[in-house]
Amino acid sequence: MNLKRLVLTIIVVFVVSFFAGFFIHAIWLRQDYMVVANLYRPEGQEKMVFLALAYLGFAIGSTWLYAHGVEDKPWLGQGVRFGVAMFLVTTIPMTLIAYAVQPYPLILTAKILICEAVNRIVLGIITALLYRR
Repeated sequence: MNLKRLVLTIIVVFVVSFFAGFFIHAIWLRQDYMVVANLYRPEGQEKMVFLALAYLGFAIGSTWLYAHGVEDKPWLGQGVRFGVAMFLVTTIPMTLIAYAVQPYPLILTAKILICEAVNRIVLGIITALLYRR
């Protein structure tokens, strides 16, 4: 395992995932979330440090997993495969469980799944690009 590349990849994945999450959920889907605003903290009372810790945990965990599973194959294909795997392991359960137990509209759930599928695949490609053998 290349520690320098691992740390660089963790930092980049953290920054990209944090800003992608902000764009997806706070900007692009903002109006969709208004329907269920009563399920969230009032605006301005968000616990940003916990959001940052969540994205940091994702960056560390996903990069560490990739570093242990990277193969001598083309990086792009590995990145797409890894992004799909991360989508299946992280987004699908979290989003569908939220839909099952909270009054989320189906359209919001579908939009979250689509956006996060693209997001996870892009993050997988970034991970593979930065952590190549």
